[in-house]
Order: sequence, then C-alpha cells, then structure tokens
Amino acid sequence: MGFVNRGELKKLILTDPYRLIRQWAASHNYLFLNKFSEYYTFDPEFETFVSRLRKLPDRMTQRYGLTLHAAAWLLAPYVRPTEFHIYVDSSVVAKDLEVLLRITNLSPVETTGNVKLVTPYDEGVFYSSEKMHGVRVVSPVQLYVDLFNYPGRGQEAAEKLLETITKDWQTKDV
Repeated sequence: MGFVNRGELKKLILTDPYRLIRQWAASHNYLFLNKFSEYYTFDPEFETFVSRLRKLPDRMTQRYGLTLHAAAWLLAPYVRPTEFHIYVDSSVVAKDLEVLLRITNLSPVETTGNVKLVTPYDEGVFYSSEKMHGVRVVSPVQLYVDLFNYPGRGQEAAEKLLETITKDWQTKDV
C-alpha cells in the first residue's frame, strides 16, 4: 500500500506515517474491541482524580494506561475530559484491583460510570506507554487510534493530537 520501502541493508523504512495511522484509525473500533467495567468517582476535578492515580504503588505503574480524552488532555489539551478511560492489564489480580479502587476512590456502578476500567483486546495497547505528569498514558499513536472513531468529539480531539504527533515525526526518525 506504499506505507514502507526497503532502504539500505533491506531495512524497512516508514515512508508515509500520516496515511498509515489514519488508515489504522479508520478501521479501529475502541468501543467494540475492548471490555469495560463501569465505576464512578465523586472527584469533581480532573486534577484531583489524576492525583489519586499518581499514588498507585510502583508495582502497578506498568499495568495501566490512561486513554481517550483524559490522556489527550495531558498530551494536547483540547477537549476537556468528563470521563476517564483506563486500560488495565489483564494480569492485574483481584488484590491489585482492590488497591486501585481504594486509592482512586472508585465505586462500581452497573452502567454509565464516569470511569471505565478497560480490559484491552490486545496487550499491545501498553506498547510505548509512558509516564506523563506522574501518570501512565498510552502512546500518542495508540491514543490517536482510540480517539478517532470515539463519539462525542473523539475525532476532533484525535485530529488535534495528530498535529502534535506529526510535529514530533518531523523531528525524529520514525
């Protein structure tokens, strides 16, 4: 499809990262692919909830990743988040889940919680995740793909994020 070429020493070189990520995002359906557990936080402010995530023990910091509008707000603030979507590694055991719920002060609800703990369809969502402002966030590429088809200004936030991502691509070897 023209996304890559072979360079010297037969190494693959990404030639059109912009078109590749848009193609991937167009075929990705975050809501269909993942499993969601609904919770509610009474924290009225974004920063209050994020400060709770910062208090998770070290053993858990590689096992979750903020995504969608909350993560986008940390990377490229544009759409103010009203919900928190957090990928949680499927290897998180009940004991660790209890710690997460206690530290973040989450209450389970049957539907329409403002915090979604997301069991990912593939552990690859954690690839290249990193700490930002003291919390783990999925990679900018994963975030863009998750946002692209998400209702409620998801595509708008994705496009704003893409501006930030492509600026980085121009200064880095992709």
